[in-house]
Order: sequence, then C-alpha cells, then structure tokens
Amino acid sequence: MKKIIFCDQYGQLGGGQQVLLELVKAARANGFSVTVLIPAGPCSDKLVALGVEVRHIPYCAVKQGKKSCVDILRLAINNIAVFLQNFRTLRSADLIYVNGNRLLPVAFLAQRIFGKQTVCHIHLNHGTFEKKIFRLFLGQQRTVAIVVPSTFIQRELVNFDAAFDSPKVRIVENGLDARFTGTAFEDRFSDRPLRHVGIVGRVSPEKGQDVLPDLALRFPDVDFHVLGDAAFSSAAFEAALRRDSPSNVHFHGWVEDLPRKADEIGLQVCLVPSRCLEAAPLVPLQMAALSCLVVVRRLGALEDVANSLQLRSFVMDKELVPLVEDLCTQPADDIIAQCKTSQIIAVSRYSHQSFHDRLKELIYTLSQKM
Repeated sequence: MKKIIFCDQYGQLGGGQQVLLELVKAARANGFSVTVLIPAGPCSDKLVALGVEVRHIPYCAVKQGKKSCVDILRLAINNIAVFLQNFRTLRSADLIYVNGNRLLPVAFLAQRIFGKQTVCHIHLNHGTFEKKIFRLFLGQQRTVAIVVPSTFIQRELVNFDAAFDSPKVRIVENGLDARFTGTAFEDRFSDRPLRHVGIVGRVSPEKGQDVLPDLALRFPDVDFHVLGDAAFSSAAFEAALRRDSPSNVHFHGWVEDLPRKADEIGLQVCLVPSRCLEAAPLVPLQMAALSCLVVVRRLGALEDVANSLQLRSFVMDKELVPLVEDLCTQPADDIIAQCKTSQIIAVSRYSHQSFHDRLKELIYTLSQKM
C-alpha cells in the first residue's frame, strides 16, 4: 500500500485544515496509507477520531503578514526540527503533501535527501517572499504539483511569474464539508425584522471584524455576532474588539457546529468584510448554504464568489451603514428570493460530494506520477 504523508502547520481548525480533513478522506478512499504531521489541537483530534495516524509536531508561532528575520530564522529551525524528529516517517513516504506553506522546507529536504515526490497546497494569496519560494519549489524535478483553490490565485501567481502558467499548477476549487450535506432552504426573514447579523471566521485585522462596533452603535436594535476566535495569533486584536464593542455585539468564540449555532442565534445576515485578498473563502459558501443573506467585500476571490452565488457586495466600509439600513426596510420577500437563489447555487455547485470527488480525482492523478 502506498503511503502519503500530509504536513500541516496548524492544529487549529481553519479553512485550510477543513480542506486537510477532506484530503485525508480522499486519500484513504483511493487506498492510500496516511500519516499526518500536525501540531496538537482540534484538527489533530478530528484526525485521530477518523482513525488516522497522527504525529504531533511543534507549532511555530510567528506574526501574520510580513516576516522579520527572527521569524524566518524561527521557521527554519522549526522545519529542521520537524524533519529530524520525523526522519524515518518521511523516508517511508511515497508522496509528501504540504498543506499550507510554513512546512515547505520539510518538502525541500525530503526532495534533496530522500528523492521524495512532493506537493504544496496553497490556501492564501501570499506576498512576494512566499511567491519566490513557490517559484523555487515549482522548478524542482521532484515537485509533482502546486495546488491552488481558485482561478484568482492562479492569476496572481502567473502575474507574478509566467513560469506558474504550468501544468504542475492545478486548480481544485473548495467546497462544503459534510456538515452542510443535504441542507434545505430555511426562511430566516418572514414575519421577522432584521435582528441578527454575524461575521464568521478567525478573528483578526484582515478579516474585518472591527467594522462591528460602529455598526452596533448605529443600529442598537440589531444584535451583531462574532463567531470565531483569534485562532493563530491576533489575541490583542480580539481583546481590543471586545473592549470597544457595545453590548449588542456578542462573542461566541470558536464554533464547532456552525449550522446548529446559526439556528440557535437565528442568524439572518452574514457579513464577510475581509480586507485581505482572500484566496478561496469558504464562509460565503457555508452561510449561503444555511440560507443566510451573505454580503461580501468585493476583493480578491470574494468578487468571484459574489458573482457565482449572486451575493450582495460592497467595497468601502462606509457602504455598510446604508446597506444595513436598506435591509431593515426592504420587503422580506425580496430578501428571501435572493437567499434562496444563493442557497441553491451553493448546495449544488459546491456540494460536499462534488468537493470530495474533486479531491479524489486529484489524489488519483498524483498517484499516477509516483
């Protein structure tokens, strides 16, 4: 039986780790033996519950965004430690699949020392330094593929360097996980005023939760909800957000069962005010599947998602107040019709089964190169 070793930099359950869980299922469905190198946390717990062999590795905490020389040195030391601690495991692999970018040096070492074939799966729109690393990785003989989650990220890479216009760069669109299978449309607006607006996801400056304090002051009769926590860093940002928010902003922390929580709150509108160039956002798909009205900032891949799901959108923060005012007065039937359109598209085009099938096909194609 051939063996795939997946490497992930985070033990928490972000969007990239949701994809990792599906990748592992797809690999096992294709008959592969799977081992995952990952820090301890909710994601590794889920892998263990699936019966997957998990080897815990140290988590390397560095700041988000541009890295200092100290950050780069810390990452280098961490990667060398991971490689040495898992020397025999990595040597036994037929394919090494790095989910994210921080453990990419482990793949380089495995290529050079063991001659292993490797894959990198990108989930973000990275900066110049990371793109240079991806370009170096792409040029290695033992690099089988760089997997990207959207045409937006492919365009960004090709615009950076034409070498990324390569058959090695494969697009595999994200999709809904099993929690959203068979989701039926639910009317969240009939006979109810606009009362519950939320932002779902990691709490950090680039995700834009800091639009809420001003909105909450402008609309005291509306409850605003933060579903998520500062999973990877940004604890100071979350603390400041809590301090600056009025009493109608509610913090729920990390949410395990998003469909149940949305129903429990009675969530009607999901804002996606990200300030970063999102690569392949999952939250708009998930919340549209749950029949919420989803409103996104037209930035990065969110613009493609807005067009695909026919979502409402905005560009500047100042557009949010009139947008919420409009929702408070718009006939419920009009809002319901838009929610229903988006929900139908989300659960058909981005269904869990179609996502699983795309990942199975990816793993099968990669296996032909082993």
